[in-house]
Amino acid sequence: MSLSNSITTMLIDPRSHNNTRTEFRLDDNYYASSLKLIDVGVFSSNVAGPSGSTAIVTYPQINGVYQCIRNIYLYSGSTLLDSVQNCAQFSAIQALKATNQGSTDLNRDLILNGMGFAQARASVNNSANYADRRPGSLATTLDQKYKQCATHGGANIVNNQSLIASEQDEQSGAVSLGVFLQFLKSISVLPRIPDLRILIEWDTNADSYFTQLGATGALQVIRPTLVCEVIEGMPMEPPDLSVPYMSTIVERFNVPRTFTTANTTLGANPFAFTQASKVVTVTNTANLGLVVGEPIVFQGVVSIDRASMALGTDKITTSAGAIGSAITIELTAHGLETGDKFTLAGATQVDNETAAMLNSEHTATKVNANSFTFPSQAANAAATAGGGANCVITGKLIDQVAFNGNLGFTVASVTPATSFTFELAAASPDSPASIVAAGGGAACVLTHRSGRTNPTQTSFRSQAFTEKFVRELVFFNNTTDQLAANQRFLTAATRSPAQLNERLQLIVNNVNHLPDQGISNEAMRIMYLNSAQSSMNIPYICMLEGTGDQRNALTATVPAGTIANAQAREFIYPHGALKNNFSITAAKVGARVDSLRIEHQRTYGTQNGSRDAYTLLCFGTVARNLMMKNGQIRVSY
Repeated sequence: MSLSNSITTMLIDPRSHNNTRTEFRLDDNYYASSLKLIDVGVFSSNVAGPSGSTAIVTYPQINGVYQCIRNIYLYSGSTLLDSVQNCAQFSAIQALKATNQGSTDLNRDLILNGMGFAQARASVNNSANYADRRPGSLATTLDQKYKQCATHGGANIVNNQSLIASEQDEQSGAVSLGVFLQFLKSISVLPRIPDLRILIEWDTNADSYFTQLGATGALQVIRPTLVCEVIEGMPMEPPDLSVPYMSTIVERFNVPRTFTTANTTLGANPFAFTQASKVVTVTNTANLGLVVGEPIVFQGVVSIDRASMALGTDKITTSAGAIGSAITIELTAHGLETGDKFTLAGATQVDNETAAMLNSEHTATKVNANSFTFPSQAANAAATAGGGANCVITGKLIDQVAFNGNLGFTVASVTPATSFTFELAAASPDSPASIVAAGGGAACVLTHRSGRTNPTQTSFRSQAFTEKFVRELVFFNNTTDQLAANQRFLTAATRSPAQLNERLQLIVNNVNHLPDQGISNEAMRIMYLNSAQSSMNIPYICMLEGTGDQRNALTATVPAGTIANAQAREFIYPHGALKNNFSITAAKVGARVDSLRIEHQRTYGTQNGSRDAYTLLCFGTVARNLMMKNGQIRVSY
């Protein structure tokens, strides 16, 4: 009997399944290593589908339904055989190893991604919105099956991205488990492993996918099915054997933000205060390149006074007591906090408190929203109301002594590029009143972190790869920064932003592993990647920081508005922000590691993803060995 005649294909339902995790359990038997999942995907009644909902959620263009898998584990009983974490980033790399034809003809249908490239044809629309669609420009090939270049609910569905279904039986993908679990690639027929289990953890956060038009909330996981091939006619008693294989370990390193210090003289009176708010808006004539969370310091700010407010008639009341006794002022919504400075003007004498004493600067003690007190300068005989009908109050919104040099300010928002906001501290002399004010003077200097001169250097000591044989390491810049909706060729989970002047050196067993300065430019990143892994089906421009393409095919955004379906099928959409957003590299190690240190360096880049802190994911391929003796499993490195 031939091997092909002794194979039985089985469809196995999950032993347990919910929206967080799914577990499959296999009977003790011999299986072909070509295990795969079908019916993989997510769905929601709140997204586009036959029901006619106007919300849109699509699978990421690079990894499609791979995005659904957060982590995956292969067990024998309680013994972990193989696993992969950070599957979104890992699968983005694996999906791009397909050929262009494989991406277009296979992965589009199997994993529901949108990769595959072709030369663009001339657009049938010659308006300015579509002027960048020139013949010869690089674009994703048109997906006629899913009509991803059509519109839905008045919005363009961009980049051939496949719609997430509104019901679980509408559309799903298939996943070969060998993409994640290298153990399955090491041997064609699995030995009779006792209590074989597959555990999958899911990603149901809509923000991990491409969302637009009001799609919110968690997604539902489609109930998957495991497809396996049972090898019949094999011995029932498992033989003693040893199976060497490779496995993937991920280690995470925190890369800090990068910036240098610069001083900028702002324009005249740059501060604007909003009524009843701690938020201060600063306007400048030029883009300072600030990012949210960046520390800022001001110098040269002159005191900013509140606008004057009329008290009304006889709203000043003294109290009986010595010098320093409380004088009360009634003023609705005065906005003062304890410690704030204010000035009275136009007040007449009250009891022994002369007009000169009253019409000066005082320090407030807040009683409630409509009253406050200040200390008297004279001994007063009794509680006396007065002050006349012409008394007005002004106060310092910003005291220059407390404001200048304050190290507690950080950028809260940057909109537009020439404007930013920060917040004043609560319950401080700098607290705002319920009065609109502006000012600061003509010599305000902002000290901020900007520029591109000084590199940020970080040293990481690895723990995960010590005392293991490491074949190679793959590095992925995992950011939380999300691209704008009309540029989201890559989601935050699948993009690896290029860094400016990035350098990477490996110190293996206390010796520089890479020649010279290590991986020190984009060309070397690509060279080392191709040497350790394989070519990626993605343009190299995506690995370069701050570089554009002449025809703008890879930088253009998709215009807003409705495009007729018939017209949409006449041209190929250009990409959104493809460039600069998928920079990965790798290095062969090929040695047992007793100690591993990673030296990383970069400078301040041109986009948020190359400035902010991010997680450097290091996927390492390590050697493992499975020992089976008397039906018992033991795994070692």
